[in-house]
Order: sequence, then C-alpha cells, then structure tokens
Amino acid sequence: MSPLPSLDRKTPVAVIAAGRLGSSLAAALDRAGYNVVAISSRRVAHREWLGSRIPDALVVESAQTAANLANVIFVTAPDAAIEEICQGVGWRAHQAVIHCAGALPLSVLNSASGMGATTAGFHPLQTFPSPESSNRLKDVSFAVESQDAGLRDWLYSLADDLGGSPFDIESGHRAAYHASAVMACGLLAGLAGNAAEMWEPLGISREEALKRLVPLIRATVDALDEHGLPSAITGPFARGDVDTIASHYDAATQNSPEIGRAYSALALASLHIAKEQGGLSQNALENIKTLLSHGNQP
Repeated sequence: MSPLPSLDRKTPVAVIAAGRLGSSLAAALDRAGYNVVAISSRRVAHREWLGSRIPDALVVESAQTAANLANVIFVTAPDAAIEEICQGVGWRAHQAVIHCAGALPLSVLNSASGMGATTAGFHPLQTFPSPESSNRLKDVSFAVESQDAGLRDWLYSLADDLGGSPFDIESGHRAAYHASAVMACGLLAGLAGNAAEMWEPLGISREEALKRLVPLIRATVDALDEHGLPSAITGPFARGDVDTIASHYDAATQNSPEIGRAYSALALASLHIAKEQGGLSQNALENIKTLLSHGNQP
C-alpha cells in the first residue's frame, strides 16, 4: 500500500451511492469549503436535484466515474451494498476509500485496500430523514477508524469543520456502538409508537396520542441533555412505587403480551440507573425485580 499524499480541504473528494446520508454529507462538505468534485447516484431525478444543490460537482450515474476524479471517496450506500459497490470499482494507490456505516468493519473495503488504496470508516451518529439533512451533521459525534495516521487526522479535522466531535472506534466495537445508536433512535421511535398505541382504549388513535406524547418525550430529551443521568429518570421506578408499576404492567399486557414484555424488559434493564437517584429502597428494588422478572417470561 502506497502512502497517501498530504490531505487538506483542496483534496478532490467524491461521494458515491449518494442517498439521504451521502447527499447530506456532500452538501455539508461543500458548505464547509471542501473540494467536492463528483457525486454518483443511480436515479436520474436525484442526480438532477444534486446538480442543482452542488453545481461545482460532476453528478454522474457511475460510481467508477466519480471515483476516478477524486483522491478521497466516501461510499455512502446502505450497509448491505457497500462491499459489493467497493468490489465493483477499480481503485488505485494514493486514494482513500471511506465507508460511512456504523456497524460494518473496515474489512468490507478489503477489495480497495487490495488495490493499494487506504481505507477508513467515518460514521456520523445521526439520522438523516431526507437528502436535505446536511444541517443535522452539526453537533454530532463521528466514529473514526483508520490504520493510516494521516487519513485519521484528516477525518478528525473534517468532523471538527462540520461542527461535530470525532472519536476513535475499532472494528470489534462497532456492533455494540451501532446497537446503542439503534436503541437511542429507531427503537426509541418504536417505543414511542408502543406508548401511543396504549391510548386505544381511550378512543384516541395512535397518531393523535403520539402528538400528545411528543411534548413529554421532548422534555425528557431536554432533561437528558441538561441534567444527564440518573436525574432525567422520573416516575415510579425512581420512587420505588411497586403498586403503580404492577398496574402499569397489567395494563401493558392487556394491550398486548409483546408490549407487556417490552415494558418489563426495559424497566429491568434500567433499574440500576433509577436506583442511583437514591429514592429506590433495596426492598422495593427486589420487589420490582420479582414482579417484572415474572412478567418478562416468554
């Protein structure tokens, strides 16, 4: 593997397989003064949209064409497609090939390193609901992985320039890191959906219930940000109110056995944090554990 040349903001950058993440990243790179020279997308309408947003970049269908023009290439496809896309491109020495997946190891880019390219991972800890989510890269964490010190330093600088905060990660830790991210994002949204569905006996739809729950959810997120843990945990678990918890479990189970098990499993997993507040006695803790452990049996 040949060493990479010195990297800076003028280094030609390409983003290939640009969907919601890739499009947002390309726009953020361009806005931060980086030299985005090419972007690839298979969809005609999306290429036209990208061209109108980043006019100085060549927007093409072919990942190979985009890669040919750049020294740093971000592969922003869905996880399942990254290795195949990487294998389909002819890479060269003096190129850096970077995937933006949270869970995948660097080994998915082995075909690029086998051709002499340097590889890395650069994962923004954020969700991207649309291709116009470039503003969501500000104030987020970036998981950085590379065996090349120069590329790692460049990615650290990039994270700073995007308004974020970089940290190192190893391939062996990626599954746990990404599971944490999914729990805090996708599963949190699913949990909110389950909570909203419990309003059905009141004659209130999930959609309306969710609107009524969102201010509470937002206040909880604000408390997490402002006060951290364990202070942000409120309710019967922090107080040790066993009777209330028992009634909750019964109501959740009546809604569906799955929601009842979800309530008890989540409560059991977070009891140790609630106990840190100091209001949960050891006796109440054991009673709650007994109640919920029984309720969480398949």
